[in-house]
Amino acid sequence: MMRIFWIIICVALLGSAAVITMTSLSPSSSAPVTPQREIAASPVGQCVNLGGALEAPVEGSWGYIIRERDLHAIRALGFDTIRVPIKWSAHAGTHSPYTIDEAFFARVDTVAAQALAAGLQVIIDVHHYDELNETPAAHLPRLYAMWEQISAHYEGWPSGLMFEFLNEPHTNMSFARVNQLNRDLLSMVRETHPDRWVILGGGQWGTLEGMLRTDPPYDPHAMVTFHYYEPFEFTHQGAPWAYEPIPLGQTWGTPQDRQTVSEHFAHAIRFSQTVGMPVLLGEFGVYEEVPDADRARWTHHIRRTAEVSGFGWCYWDWATSLGMYDLETERLRPGMGTALLGN
Repeated sequence: MMRIFWIIICVALLGSAAVITMTSLSPSSSAPVTPQREIAASPVGQCVNLGGALEAPVEGSWGYIIRERDLHAIRALGFDTIRVPIKWSAHAGTHSPYTIDEAFFARVDTVAAQALAAGLQVIIDVHHYDELNETPAAHLPRLYAMWEQISAHYEGWPSGLMFEFLNEPHTNMSFARVNQLNRDLLSMVRETHPDRWVILGGGQWGTLEGMLRTDPPYDPHAMVTFHYYEPFEFTHQGAPWAYEPIPLGQTWGTPQDRQTVSEHFAHAIRFSQTVGMPVLLGEFGVYEEVPDADRARWTHHIRRTAEVSGFGWCYWDWATSLGMYDLETERLRPGMGTALLGN
């Protein structure tokens, strides 16, 4: 299942990589200009995704089960937030009222409560709702019903719990649909969570260009987000799930490589200034088979560029195939601690 999912991801990202150019990221592709507002500080500083666990159809089937000791280790390293990708659609009814399984809610509650108790903020999202992306008209009512339940369930929880409405909309989730979804769900959540931080994603698989082409509703407690795996040929070299595998040996780190990152992130800075909301770099990472020094070099540069740009960031991920932590040795992978949390 995971390999099939990543094949789909790679096809989409290989396609999107070709369009992330200085032309496609021109200011004309950004949201309409609005009066400048003072941008709130991002509530997220240093974050890591707990991928491969609750985003799987069954936790553990993709090789990772979230452990309380991981949460304490993450906090001790200096992270302030975790992002928990969650496949709610695998645990909700298929007919109205689309009831979410109580046992699954309890599992999410446990992870969130343990993380908050460890001193971490928690982002929960809707991840891998593949049917929605293929047939939005049929599945949007189900998504809205799931968010009605999530919103009601977490009413009264600490402010450190944050919501992200939909991870990486794509295929038939057009920009117009994404814009409407963000408005509808923000309005719904604000009825019971007037001040809780929410994260608004863009289209086109959550890429930078996808964010720039959306028109998010302004909210003083909202962030906009994008994911960054550029150049894809470097970050995903050697990954066996790609429909056209990229051989190991790709390099990154020339002055032009670094300048390209700065130019890309400059577009995100301008977008943040236009919409008046902070930016979260919600995912970035390098496949585990890339040599350690190369992984660390790219990761460090992306992380530092995000910080200089004023973005909160969330590395993908803790302990799966792009992970910073090795479950076999129970240690950080070489160079990754310094790359993410060093100078």
